[in-house]
Amino acid sequence: MKLSKALLLQPGALMRTGIFVLSLALAFAIGYLHTLTGLAYEFHVMFVLPVLIAAGFVGSRSGYALALLSATEWLVADRILAGEQAELFPLLFNTSMRLAIFLGAAWLLGEMRHVLLRESRLAREDALTQLPNRREFHERGQRAFAQAQRQSAPFTVVSFDLDKFKTVNDQSGHEVGDRLLAKVAQVMRLHVRASDIPGRLGGDEFALLLPNMNALAAKSYIENLRQKLLSAMREHGWPVTFSIGVASYDVTPEISMAPWRKPMH
Repeated sequence: MKLSKALLLQPGALMRTGIFVLSLALAFAIGYLHTLTGLAYEFHVMFVLPVLIAAGFVGSRSGYALALLSATEWLVADRILAGEQAELFPLLFNTSMRLAIFLGAAWLLGEMRHVLLRESRLAREDALTQLPNRREFHERGQRAFAQAQRQSAPFTVVSFDLDKFKTVNDQSGHEVGDRLLAKVAQVMRLHVRASDIPGRLGGDEFALLLPNMNALAAKSYIENLRQKLLSAMREHGWPVTFSIGVASYDVTPEISMAPWRKPMH
């Protein structure tokens, strides 16, 4: 469980650079330590450690780079320690085997990270529209609403249903219905600001949270979105309209239940 949580971390560019530099430093330190201690000690686990760190937190390519570096360091250390008695073929064979193990470890950890991130995203994203699902929408919304409360900032909540969607879905089929929902989501994504939080709550129910937007600004903003949605419906010949509910605050109130969890009219 702890490993999966660690692999789900997504550090920023600066932190990834720092982790990669730390992995490089660790790889060089292990190679130097191996040279000092001699052939009597096994360093398999220690050499693979920077590879796993780079692959797990920076990416598979960084893991591959550290795998090549670690295998090369090990080769150089063995060559120095064995001296003139070292035979070239056994050294190269052992190095190739170690490199294969390191590359395999980097690939395996990278794949684990990819699968875990995909599963985490699917758990929070509506598969059809790629919008936040109900759970993610509520969690992100709660954080944004709490921040607006602390700052005494305006906040607007928009909820809208698709009128006549069931007619389109029944008469034209579920495939067309899915295309319609995806189109609504696409229009929303193109319209919203970076700070806005759109979401699909289920069925033909969508919602939109507008931090730092008061009622006056929200009125024209929502009307503009509604016209873009209607235009997209007309473009495809879909007789769908939108029932929209709005709750807007010039100063976000200190209430325990977020307004999008209540009915809006």
